[in-house]
Amino acid sequence: MGSRKTAPYQIIPEGSGNRFRFFCELSGAVLCTTKPIRASSAEEELRIAWETEGRQHFNHCETCGRWVSDVMYNADVLQCVDCAPWENSPKFCPCCGARLREDDITCPTCGKAVGRR
Repeated sequence: MGSRKTAPYQIIPEGSGNRFRFFCELSGAVLCTTKPIRASSAEEELRIAWETEGRQHFNHCETCGRWVSDVMYNADVLQCVDCAPWENSPKFCPCCGARLREDDITCPTCGKAVGRR
């Protein structure tokens, strides 16, 4: 599978430039919406948005090349949870720290995906 240069994104036009909304490739969660960016081309705007604001919110799977959130990433092996599922389910939400039940796929407190499928 080919590797994308950025996570999936949506362009939000504004008078002062374009905003970019970047999504996790597994959960579909929005991880970043940039400030308005104006550059000489659409490609340059995307590059600036990704390098200055978007990239820091993602992990890159070394196997399939997807850009994913922390909860969809097995950092022990540098792969997304589709390529390398966790051996043990998380007991606490990685976003807010709330205790999770065995069958929770989203946090009952903050609503974020907790990396279970």
